[in-house]
Amino acid sequence: MSLRNTFGLLYEPDKQWQKISDKNDSIAKTYFKFIIFMALLPPVSAYIGSTYVGWSLGFGETYRLTADSALRLSIAAYLAILVAVLVLAWFVQWMAKTYGANPSYKRCVNLTAYTCTPLFLVSIMGAYPILWFDMLVSLVAIAWAIYLLYHGVPIMMGIDKDRGFLFASSIITVCMCVLVGMLAITVLFWGTGIASPVFTS
Repeated sequence: MSLRNTFGLLYEPDKQWQKISDKNDSIAKTYFKFIIFMALLPPVSAYIGSTYVGWSLGFGETYRLTADSALRLSIAAYLAILVAVLVLAWFVQWMAKTYGANPSYKRCVNLTAYTCTPLFLVSIMGAYPILWFDMLVSLVAIAWAIYLLYHGVPIMMGIDKDRGFLFASSIITVCMCVLVGMLAITVLFWGTGIASPVFTS
């Protein structure tokens, strides 16, 4: 899928979802032409923002991470994104029969990956972290991703809009559970020192 098509999801989702559905790219093609590049945006932006720019909680001291610490965290985040797409796609396929769909796993990977487009794009703001602003634009990106999901599920799964609405709502619930799981793993890594943040003095 071209960069133009990717941005097209933001303003003409139905048309672009239909193109994605018709192409039905393999998992490998989706990863090598889309996910591995888009998934770089969050960790790379966070690395720049946490090491070179820093952040503050208001008007107080500016906090920065050491380059080594930020690099480990960024690599961990990148790998987590790559795995999370596959995990979410598995849950989508697992739930599909409940809603009268029988999609292939690659179709579920495509749905999951392209739904995340707004989240990938807005992560660029992490390169210059202003906490209140980043939180605001993140909420907008989440809302837009949910909007894309509700439009994409009926088209990608080949079901009517009513069942698509219920299916998409279930996917959102699973996403929240996966997010909680990722946060728990993050805390575990921090606690064991595997990928804990180290601040500059």
